Amino acid sequence: MARILTLALGATTAMWVFSYIALLFSGKTGGEVLFVLAALCIPVASRHAKSRIEGAWIGFVSALINLLLIGSIVGGQAPGDMLSLGALWAGGLFVGSIALGVVGSLLHGQLKDCTCEMDWHVGFLAVASTLVFLMLITGGLVTGMEAGLAVPDWPNSYGHNMLLYPLTEMVAQDPEKPGVFFEHAHRLTGMFVGLVSLIMVVCVWFWNANSFVRTIAILIFLFVCLQGLMGGLRVTGLFTLEQNRELLQPNLLLGIVHGVVGQLIFASFVFLCAQFMANRNEAHNATKRGDLRWTSLLCLAMFLQLILGAAYRHTMGDEVLAQKATHILYTHIAFAVIVLVFAIVVGIRYMGRGNITLKKTGVLLHILVMAQLLLGGGALVVIILAKGDSTVPLYEVITTTAHQANGALLLAASFLALAWATKCNNGASTC
Repeated sequence: MARILTLALGATTAMWVFSYIALLFSGKTGGEVLFVLAALCIPVASRHAKSRIEGAWIGFVSALINLLLIGSIVGGQAPGDMLSLGALWAGGLFVGSIALGVVGSLLHGQLKDCTCEMDWHVGFLAVASTLVFLMLITGGLVTGMEAGLAVPDWPNSYGHNMLLYPLTEMVAQDPEKPGVFFEHAHRLTGMFVGLVSLIMVVCVWFWNANSFVRTIAILIFLFVCLQGLMGGLRVTGLFTLEQNRELLQPNLLLGIVHGVVGQLIFASFVFLCAQFMANRNEAHNATKRGDLRWTSLLCLAMFLQLILGAAYRHTMGDEVLAQKATHILYTHIAFAVIVLVFAIVVGIRYMGRGNITLKKTGVLLHILVMAQLLLGGGALVVIILAKGDSTVPLYEVITTTAHQANGALLLAASFLALAWATKCNNGASTC
């Protein structure tokens, strides 16, 4: 079951990535090529299936997840037409996905035997972590494009059920609705993450008897639910189906908290994944006194730096809060020195251990923290260059989103280092 879930989730995640990029180039040859690549994700993944039955199940699970998108295809039609078209699309989706899964499984013999020896429990959580990371990128693009309020209502989208908002309206470059694609795509990705988080809780409950690990899984799921709620209330400010922007109360503070919690969820997924790794206890036994304290300080510093970064990114475009945003930026830059020191210290300590896992973690911390400093400097430069522009230039969106995404990776690496330093007996009831 773990292998089927991992491969199906991996294939579907890749399909969503290709489709997301393809929709950005809709109507162009490049977009059509990407859609073809999206369809090939299922047979590529099901090559790792051990039988045609497993291949069929991979296609079935992928189709089940992709039902989240069917409503967008048939949305906007008359109720009767929507139902009939939806049934046709859903039927075609399942038949096509299952067929592609079976075709891919027939190619299993071309794979080397070693590719099937991985721990599929770890694989599932790693793919789930990747999905959450991709959601962070879509959220970063929303903030970078200043499209957080592009869709005025929630949980609906311009009066439509969120799952039934027409794809044609989503990709239409309507000057009166700028940024709708980025905001609505982020909402759909969030629903994907919510579904996977629910599956994760059930799986972890059966895969690991450790109460600590189970508690982490439950907390992640609860925070994912809270994250979705905060994302919606950030737009409306209150529970309502109203679309009139003048009657809504967008909440800036919730936007900041929403950005912070999203990255903590990603880091927690990585922390949870580490609990299932075969080398987990070996890595912990190689740690020494003081490692837990230093990694905890690094995680705390990263958390505080994350708050400052999110606060600045959400206030920098507000003329009323411009002065406060400047103070936040200076504090963010100064605090980066503290993060740098902690990351270097933890990296050096881990690289000095005799365990290869700790050494790799230490190297990863150093690479990411240096990259973050460079990206942070680049982000500051492009923001200064673009100051006064009526629209956000593409180079600013790319640079600031890259800075945010790498920051998420650095936070996750810090949590990974913390996981190795935390004592936890797999399968036991105590930790």
